[in-house]
Amino acid sequence: MNVLDFEAVQEHTNILNVAYHLCIEIVKQRGNEYEAICPFCGYNKLSKTPTLSLNLQNNKYCCSRCGAGGYSTGLYAKVKEISNGQALKELLERECYSMDKTNLEITPTNTIEDIEIRDAIYRAFLGMLKLEIRHKQYLRNLGFHESSIEYGLYRSIPKNYIKRRLICKTLSRKYNLCGIPGFFQEADFKWCFNSFEGFFVPVFDKNGLIQGLSIHLDKPFNNNQDIWFSSNNKINGTKAKSFLMTSKLEEDSNSVIITDNFILGNLIRENFDTPLITFQNISNSYIILRELEKTNIKNITFVIRLKQANENLDYIINRIFRNLIPLNYNIDIKYIDEFKDIFEEKFSVNYTLNKVA
Repeated sequence: MNVLDFEAVQEHTNILNVAYHLCIEIVKQRGNEYEAICPFCGYNKLSKTPTLSLNLQNNKYCCSRCGAGGYSTGLYAKVKEISNGQALKELLERECYSMDKTNLEITPTNTIEDIEIRDAIYRAFLGMLKLEIRHKQYLRNLGFHESSIEYGLYRSIPKNYIKRRLICKTLSRKYNLCGIPGFFQEADFKWCFNSFEGFFVPVFDKNGLIQGLSIHLDKPFNNNQDIWFSSNNKINGTKAKSFLMTSKLEEDSNSVIITDNFILGNLIRENFDTPLITFQNISNSYIILRELEKTNIKNITFVIRLKQANENLDYIINRIFRNLIPLNYNIDIKYIDEFKDIFEEKFSVNYTLNKVA
């Protein structure tokens, strides 16, 4: 094996990949060091803390409790009770790595799959996740009922890297994840998805099928608290589209509420008997216009959170409605500070018909 072959093998048998194959639980990361549960002695019985250190820089492992240590291939061999040679062979086979350097074709970005396939995969995916108590309480505080929280399939995003890998491993056994936004392959050709501090918000179509997933972050990032679950520019990744969520939008509808947040949209949908269009992070109103053209709608109430608008309100309004303003829609803007403000008297679905030239 020449130097290039050796370097490639090392890449595909790094300490994290080995930990993944052995289902070792990684608890936290500190730079190049990962703290995990030792497969030989488990938790420290006194402190209940992980004792196994996985070092990405030198590809070594060491347990501060039982003293086990060595390199990645040796870790696999010791757990499996096989020789290092057999361990290397199994790892290379698992990693789909070809010793004769056979070329593997990888599509950098896939075309998005049909909605029926997306719905099936996303439902199976969300079925493997749980909604943490803090996120459930957050939704309760906004005004969601217990039944609507469960029906909405809100799920917290796993932080643990190995857990995310195992979820994708199980999912990929039944489904082809190519063409599903959010999922991608890593350097070892195994499927994964990114971790965020927040929870998933499924975006349904009018027939109740999941089009894609929005992510509501616990803390805003770059002045944005809601992003798409997407995997653009990743190996076998897929970019999320700007999906719309509509409710009670019929051909004879003449008024509609439009909002730019799916959580807010769900809250309005559950508490007001009115046509609704919800979007997130769109660059223009063309996709909204396509929905409006199917109806008799003339009156639009745009509901926006004031905290999000800040001093950029004029820019936001013009960006979103620049295709609608010339078409003589009556556009009324409603500002709210918090989600719960929709239940206050100052929020009304009655329209102030401001004619827009």
